[in-house]
Amino acid sequence: MGQAQTLVQDTTEESDRPTGILLSLRRGLRILEAIATSNGAATAKWLSQETGIKIGTCYHILRTLEEEGYVVRLPGSRFGLGSRVAFLHDNFRAHLAPPPELLDILSQLHAEVGETTYISGWYGDNIVLQRYLEGVNAVHVRSLEIGYAGFAHARASGKAILAFLPEGRVRTYLATHPLTRRTANTITDADQFIEHLRHTANQGYAVDREEFADGVCCVSAAIFDRSGFPFGAYTISLPVNRFEDKQEALAGAVKRAAIQASVALGFLGTYPPPSPLLRR
Repeated sequence: MGQAQTLVQDTTEESDRPTGILLSLRRGLRILEAIATSNGAATAKWLSQETGIKIGTCYHILRTLEEEGYVVRLPGSRFGLGSRVAFLHDNFRAHLAPPPELLDILSQLHAEVGETTYISGWYGDNIVLQRYLEGVNAVHVRSLEIGYAGFAHARASGKAILAFLPEGRVRTYLATHPLTRRTANTITDADQFIEHLRHTANQGYAVDREEFADGVCCVSAAIFDRSGFPFGAYTISLPVNRFEDKQEALAGAVKRAAIQASVALGFLGTYPPPSPLLRR
């Protein structure tokens, strides 16, 4: 489900850089990202062209990364990711993992609907994809991987969660997570987005109609913890040509799963709880 990306070249002027940013570390991270998306083509020359970092600097960074175990040399003067990257990845996944009982419910939902199912939740100030199970006739959404946190405003899971936060907190979230357009259907106006969240809260589940990816629709329901806070969300994803006929049934299934998960977390109120966005 991954996708190669063209990395932004390092053309920032010294005076434009934020204070406190270590440029050498930033360059090293860009080189690691480029290696990860290189499909085995990561020579020093290729990395220099891809990142805009001078080739001499690339060699210095690569030697440092190799010494620390984050990069290995491959045949043909190529470079690959080292074992320390796997160490970081494994630990990240462990920290990101939702409670086991919520994963069990995800598996049950997947078996019931036969479509791709996700669980997402908070990780810091981001709404992150935590686990997914692909459907039998799965539609592949490029860039959606475990740990993905982008475009929450365009994802059903993000809208399901944000719909149960106070308006002030939503606007604070949007200040650091801009309403960037992803497709022609993405909502990019803050007031319109908050009205959409009110509709979502009133409806009890969120819908993504080709807002994150063309040809793909999703339905999502929030999971609440003991205090009634939106802890996370379950999501069902499928092609647009199967969505309209199945929307109501899938919405019912994802809400039942979310209710079950909320109870497992100690939530005892009426599902969903009243949204602060609906208190005007």
